[in-house]
Amino acid sequence: NLRPNQQFARINYLDSGGDSYYHSLQATMRKRFSAGLQAGAAYTLAKSIDDQSVDPVGASSGAGLSTTNSRTPTDTRNWRNERGRSDFDRRHVFTGNWVWELPFGKSGAVKQVIGGWSINGLFTAMSGEPFSVRSGARTSNNAHESRAAIIGKAPVPKLQPGRIGPVHFTTNDLCSDKVTTNCFAIPQPGDNGAGRNIFEAPGYWNLDLSVIKSFPLTERVRLQFRAEAFNALNHVNFDNPRDASVGSPSILSTQFGSACCAAVAPPSTQTIIQTGEAARVVQFAMKLQF
Repeated sequence: NLRPNQQFARINYLDSGGDSYYHSLQATMRKRFSAGLQAGAAYTLAKSIDDQSVDPVGASSGAGLSTTNSRTPTDTRNWRNERGRSDFDRRHVFTGNWVWELPFGKSGAVKQVIGGWSINGLFTAMSGEPFSVRSGARTSNNAHESRAAIIGKAPVPKLQPGRIGPVHFTTNDLCSDKVTTNCFAIPQPGDNGAGRNIFEAPGYWNLDLSVIKSFPLTERVRLQFRAEAFNALNHVNFDNPRDASVGSPSILSTQFGSACCAAVAPPSTQTIIQTGEAARVVQFAMKLQF
């Protein structure tokens, strides 16, 4: 059953004069098939706009904001200049899940060997979060770093060949001769630079799988064996340049535009389900049910 839904939220921060808006269209579908298969899917089309935010799940968002943090406003005297996509905004989010209880070995002696198996899966895919390109200089005021100015057409983030991990901007984007149409530059004195969060990092996807086998010991007691693989395909999801431990959104950095070589991984306060694993994790478990 499809169930579209629109959500709207507005938050007023009286101490800073900020605003936050969120709209979404959500659809879910659940279906029970024959032969013990049931599956579900959910899709969200959303957009979140504000003038200051912090990714609540990102591994690098635990600390407070400072005057040199990439998320601090360029000019606190003009909050309208900070209006843009929220740091945690993801336009498309899709999740799919399935449980398949294998339809064989339902009775008889073979039940202990080939019966009681089930295969489970969880797939998540979402578009990337936005980020700003910083100038590395304080051209507007001495308290906050401005964003980089764009000369000509805005550069489009793309992977640069020959490098380990994703590099979102090529060397041509840092032109100094003003001939190339796609250029970043330090803003003029008093200028705040380009808009906030106008670039988008790569998307994210992850697949988790598990196999479960149940052994009926008595009428009331069962032994369950589980084999689970998080990030089963060992797919690397590189971090946003804003959060990467190696990489920087500042044009003055030697690691500008790079998210290499740190992949997204859950911090100690988060779970695997929220952010996925940087590498494949396989675990086995036995459970006695009575």
